[in-house]
Amino acid sequence: MKSCQALILFSALGLLHSCEKVELNPNTDGDNAVEIVVPTSLGQGTQVSPYTIAQVISGDAPSGSTSWVCGYTVGSTYRTMSNAIFDANTTYSGNILISDDSLCEDKSKCIVVELTTKVMQQSLSLAENPQHYRQCVIVNGLLGRYFSQPGIRSAKAGYYLDGFDISNINTSPEEWNEKEIGY
Repeated sequence: MKSCQALILFSALGLLHSCEKVELNPNTDGDNAVEIVVPTSLGQGTQVSPYTIAQVISGDAPSGSTSWVCGYTVGSTYRTMSNAIFDANTTYSGNILISDDSLCEDKSKCIVVELTTKVMQQSLSLAENPQHYRQCVIVNGLLGRYFSQPGIRSAKAGYYLDGFDISNINTSPEEWNEKEIGY
């Protein structure tokens, strides 16, 4: 089923040149469907203008708010940030580490996203989706302290835009082909 979902997402990304929104249900059970929206700006905490990791870390994104955040999945951790693993090979599905830099291996430049439900773990964790390592992810959840640092508690929705380069936000889709996609 994962390959079917990947094929659907890949097809949806191919349509981005002609539209900004694509309705897609990444969940097999039909519950909690999320509309895939490609961000057009950054900094407002909405799905079309998510907060950056730097905003969450600096406190510019208000703690206690349920907001959208955009970054790259760079790892996961178990119980504490001292156990952070910057690798796709993990067996822990309870969270992901995300950063503004797809090559980040610095704990201070990451936030932890708590994946409490089975649906969120199956959709976003690296244990279930190692192919999404260093890929763009957009997550909605409660901003707050997690593992003694800023993070996202109880992620409610999220999806990957594999191959999407955050630096392309604020450019028109016609310009995306001219930019090199970085991993």
